[in-house]
Amino acid sequence: MSSYQGSNAGAARKVGPETLVGELMSNYRATISVFIRHKMMCIGCPVARIHDVEEACREHGISLDAFLGELDAAIAGAA
Repeated sequence: MSSYQGSNAGAARKVGPETLVGELMSNYRATISVFIRHKMMCIGCPVARIHDVEEACREHGISLDAFLGELDAAIAGAA
């Protein structure tokens, strides 16, 4: 399990390790570019609707904490 606290440690996080990839990309379109930048072809993947962010990072060999930080930044930038 991740020790990630988010970029604003007391604020409610919008994304966490257990967030489903498909829901994340549907709810926060700005996060799609983060997946693409890491060459994670989760966009359109049928597994995305049942795969969470932690599983996706593990399978692609990407640091979960750093990836969550990038997702938070993408969401914040889109707000």
